[in-house]
Amino acid sequence: MPPLRDYLHQLRRFQSNARLYLLYSFISGLSLGILRLLFNFYVLSLGFDRAFLGTLVALPPLVIACLAIPAGMASHRFGLRFTLVTGAALMVVSVFGISMSSAAVGLILFSVSRGLSRTLLSVSNAPFMVENSEGPERTHLFSVQFATRMAAMFIGTSLAGALPTLVAWIAGVGAEAAFAYRGSLWICAALYALAILPLIRLPRLPRGTEPRSNPRLKEMFRNPRHLVRLFLPQVIIGFGAGVLVPFLNVYLRTRFGLSDVTIGFLFAFQSVFMALATLAGPIVADRLGRIRAVVLVQFLSIPFLVLLGYAPFLSLSAAGFLARASLMNMANPLYTAFAMDSVSTERRPTASALMQMSWQGTRGVSALASGHLQESTGFSAIFPITIACYLLASTLIYAFFGRVRSAPGTSSSR
Repeated sequence: MPPLRDYLHQLRRFQSNARLYLLYSFISGLSLGILRLLFNFYVLSLGFDRAFLGTLVALPPLVIACLAIPAGMASHRFGLRFTLVTGAALMVVSVFGISMSSAAVGLILFSVSRGLSRTLLSVSNAPFMVENSEGPERTHLFSVQFATRMAAMFIGTSLAGALPTLVAWIAGVGAEAAFAYRGSLWICAALYALAILPLIRLPRLPRGTEPRSNPRLKEMFRNPRHLVRLFLPQVIIGFGAGVLVPFLNVYLRTRFGLSDVTIGFLFAFQSVFMALATLAGPIVADRLGRIRAVVLVQFLSIPFLVLLGYAPFLSLSAAGFLARASLMNMANPLYTAFAMDSVSTERRPTASALMQMSWQGTRGVSALASGHLQESTGFSAIFPITIACYLLASTLIYAFFGRVRSAPGTSSSR
């Protein structure tokens, strides 16, 4: 069957639950696009420095690292629908709380609750898609869900660039005033509240169905060598990403003096490029196998990371900004699907939790360090760290798994 025809055939195989989850991903992506662009600017508009901003950025991933295993066990015990709805509701509360906070204690408290929300959502994401897909279309579902989120973030980020100006005009304040960003975050919270509706429509457990008991920790961590090989590269990538990626809007404003609107459009187009690249991921995986596709695109992203950090002109740096994110994030759903397929069904919540711990834990630590580095040396010391981490992690993935060419739908329980 021709590749495009086969691709469309796999899309038509998506189950109703998967389609509802894609709708949730789209609406929540609109909200996250706004939050992604404006959170940093809101904190800085309140008069806090970048070291404190780094602390706030670090808190959610550190919470994920601490609570991922309990959250994974909770999803196994109470069901994925419960953890998804609870996590989404907590996200609404967190974003609204952040928007209403101007003191450090409030920002810290609601950043922690945002981390708890992200924990519940992230540990349930991959197992939910695995449970609601079969081997042939699974890689496509992971890629389409990621692309849907990125496409929605394009719209959300495009809107976010203009939202503070619009709110400022209505309220009669400056476009970079705290209230202009606060009003924009209210819209962000309202959109995420709307995203809960598709999750509520997911079917409940049939009456009489007994909750699933949690497996013993010994069984959950059986064959630790395989788990270490799966997640060690994620630890390293998380460290490299955390020190740079959450602060790219600050980097672009600092180095090139760009306005919120211009940065918003850059982030919006980045989301489009990431969505298109992610949709192409299954085709590349069909030709090369998942792991070789992951390694290839991650290696290809590194020259563009260098371009982003060291190109003398905005046009070249912007090209690196777009291409790096597209290539690096094309690998994400492919590797996640590979990780979920490489463990047994009962261990998937644990594997998902470990993936979030390995990625988010080091991301939080490095984001915390990044805030202090930016205060002392700017971004000059940050890009070499990210480049080295991406190189090392990609090399390890190839060393651990690159010799085996696995088909996209193949599952090997270990």
